[in-house]
Amino acid sequence: MDEKTLQDILALNYGIESPSLEFLREGGTTTYIVNGRSKYLLKVIGSAFSDTARQSASIMRYLEGNGFSVPKTILTKSGETIFETEADGEKILIVLMDFIDGDEPELEKCASEVGRLVGRFHQLMEEYPSELVYRDKEFFIGRYIEFLRKKKYPRIKEYEELGERLWDKVKNLPQGNCHGDLHRGNLLQNADGKIYLVDFDTACKAPVMFDVMVMCDMTDYFNLKQEDIELTKVVYREFLSGYVGYHKLSREEILSFPYWVAIRHFQLQATILEIYGVDCIDEGFIDGQLYWLNKWQEAIPGFTEELEEKNGRETEYD
Repeated sequence: MDEKTLQDILALNYGIESPSLEFLREGGTTTYIVNGRSKYLLKVIGSAFSDTARQSASIMRYLEGNGFSVPKTILTKSGETIFETEADGEKILIVLMDFIDGDEPELEKCASEVGRLVGRFHQLMEEYPSELVYRDKEFFIGRYIEFLRKKKYPRIKEYEELGERLWDKVKNLPQGNCHGDLHRGNLLQNADGKIYLVDFDTACKAPVMFDVMVMCDMTDYFNLKQEDIELTKVVYREFLSGYVGYHKLSREEILSFPYWVAIRHFQLQATILEIYGVDCIDEGFIDGQLYWLNKWQEAIPGFTEELEEKNGRETEYD
């Protein structure tokens, strides 16, 4: 869809006259910065991503209505959150929101504040009225195993056994409505220090500890270093001190953190392979990931021991 058409849509349906558009990025969604009477973020979404776009817009409106820190959705003149149109025979969705001029916060400096934000998010999402897609063992573990099977990876049994052990540690944890991709890049902190949560396309029903882990894990995906493990412990403790004021966690949930770190490698690698195909990685890369995971298994006892000690001393985690 060309910029002139988008400018006409903004003028006719949002009352933004003579806006200028600055291309930002393109993927499944094409995103622009709009300069008009204010500064906005414009998303142009193709039909393949229409369901997730509708979900994301619904969640943002729900959170905004409850006073949560998300970008404000700009409604059409008729009061709709999404404007629907067509281009070259394809249905197109338009979503407009306030532009947040901010950067990814340094989590090491504001982990407790981010914990409060995420805790409040999980608290609010308990009452979210729509059903979200359920993420189970197949999503977290099984997809990657199937990709390894397709690649005829010779050490697949090691991955299968590890996946089973990991899932046994988390399979009985309570489910909640989650963000689904709660990495630090989905936080924006403006010049006043206010932190916003963005990008709800992957929202799902899963153990909330998956969100918590993705936010707090400070380890490098390719190179596991002790200093990163220690930093993760510090960030996680600080995060929890803010989080549990809004959303309580059981002892079992708190201690499951290191198992979710390992599960994340199965889940994320499967998602990458779904996007780029099974040939985007070779056997050497898979070996490297297995080495990382085995090293992480060695670190888990010390990690959980410190969590046990902390949880025993401080009642706010209860």
